[in-house]
Amino acid sequence: MDTIRFTAVIKSREYEQRRFWGTAYIHTNQNGQVTDHSGDVIDTPETQAAFEEAFYGFVKDYRTGDAGHELFDASDLIEAFVVTKEKKAAGLFPPEMAEGGYVGFQARETDAGDVLWDGVKTGRYTGLSIVGEGTKVAI
Repeated sequence: MDTIRFTAVIKSREYEQRRFWGTAYIHTNQNGQVTDHSGDVIDTPETQAAFEEAFYGFVKDYRTGDAGHELFDASDLIEAFVVTKEKKAAGLFPPEMAEGGYVGFQARETDAGDVLWDGVKTGRYTGLSIVGEGTKVAI
């Protein structure tokens, strides 16, 4: 089992509610295919299906975010969705929207949540690193 990490870039915040949203993993944007930091691409129906299974597995099984991989359970996942070509064609998302996963979290009212939220609202944290475990296989 390998540890897999990716960063959700924070794009929006609701200060009063301690909520924030971002792009979790974008694989196709208006410029075309995106190669991730590991050199991987999602460019076939099989890799798209594997991405969705991993993303929704995180949504179902983990549902929390940390602060710097040190303060665990600092936030709760409150929103998550995957944008695909098929969903855009069905009118669920705008045609120009980047394809990939999007997430929203709410910082908990705990010491760890306070540290995380302070970093989000001051801009010290510009992304939320998400960690999971899995095995990388060629598809």
